[in-house]
Amino acid sequence: MFGIFMECFVALRRYFGGESATDIRAYLNMAVFLASVIFIIVKEKDKVKKILFGIMPLVMIVGFLLPITRKIYVGHIDPDSPETYYRILWLIPMYIVIAYAACLVMMKMKSDAIRRAVMVAVVIVIMLTGKLVYTNEFMYKAENIYHIKQDVIDICELIKPAEGEDNPRAAFPEELTWFVRQYDTHILMPYGADIIEGEAKGMYWDPVYDAMKNVEVTPEGVEIVDAKALVDATRNDECRYVIMPEDTEKRKLSKDLTTFGLKVVDKVGKFYVYEDPVVVKALEEKKAAEKN
Repeated sequence: MFGIFMECFVALRRYFGGESATDIRAYLNMAVFLASVIFIIVKEKDKVKKILFGIMPLVMIVGFLLPITRKIYVGHIDPDSPETYYRILWLIPMYIVIAYAACLVMMKMKSDAIRRAVMVAVVIVIMLTGKLVYTNEFMYKAENIYHIKQDVIDICELIKPAEGEDNPRAAFPEELTWFVRQYDTHILMPYGADIIEGEAKGMYWDPVYDAMKNVEVTPEGVEIVDAKALVDATRNDECRYVIMPEDTEKRKLSKDLTTFGLKVVDKVGKFYVYEDPVVVKALEEKKAAEKN
């Protein structure tokens, strides 16, 4: 039970902005939020507002941390996706609660100067407990109206299914996985962004992702991706397309994927788009068998 509680606490810490156990921002956010909740519960006279901004958020956090709540969620509400349990926290209006508590404090001040001082103090606290969104490694200058990498759009347009065709499955490298389903939900993938960096990280194993990530490092520091293991994994997962970046001085494929029968459809930017005739044939035979 303690292990389940710690899993819930880690999810809560991440929700409050803590990327690691030593990230003080998460604990500052928690302290500010809990102080705001308690202040609202004690000082707010309106019962509806007290329940909405004070009691309800506190009850939801306590309930979220209870192991029995997670067991009920995993066992009965969403047994197929236990990693989505953290989404319960999306229902907590964290910054609305903090802002309302700050307004409540200011309304109780008689001096305008003190009110302004409180407002400045609250803004400073929020700034110190947060971080600039543009420092995120996945933020970059917009290349199109979709605000995703242009290479992703071009690759999706290249492999998207024609009218009446089945949705293709494609294995994308880690740096593109985040954006594919933002542009086209018809393209299936063996794994999603959640396995890379999210609540599902480390919670399940995928052979395609494993083949892409588990590399052999040479004495010179070059990462070598096992091409055969990658092709075996993508074929087992029925990936019609495999997208791989071109070789660099730091990371390379052990062999060209064409040596295993894959065909280069096109090169988009620095990414090669391969199609696997073996998977295409297997899918056609499977579809014919289903019709019969």
